[in-house]
Amino acid sequence: MAGPLRIAVLWLLVVVSALAVAFVSHQCREMYGQLAALERQANQLDLDYGKYLLEQSAWGSLQRIETKAASSLRMRSPQPDEILMIKRQ
Repeated sequence: MAGPLRIAVLWLLVVVSALAVAFVSHQCREMYGQLAALERQANQLDLDYGKYLLEQSAWGSLQRIETKAASSLRMRSPQPDEILMIKRQ
């Protein structure tokens, strides 16, 4: 009786092992899909960040600020005779 019982237990363990392998393989494929999606999202965020840095650079350029100050606020650079030098003692 011990022989057939051992074979039945071994068959049960083989079936459980096969189911475990199938389950883990499925989980691995799902997680790999999630990883790929997150990597695509990270690449898109890096691309957007680069665009925002370029935009920030353009909006904060000295030439643009000077042009905006001259057109909107009617500012201008002072003439040499309008500059006062103050010396600290």
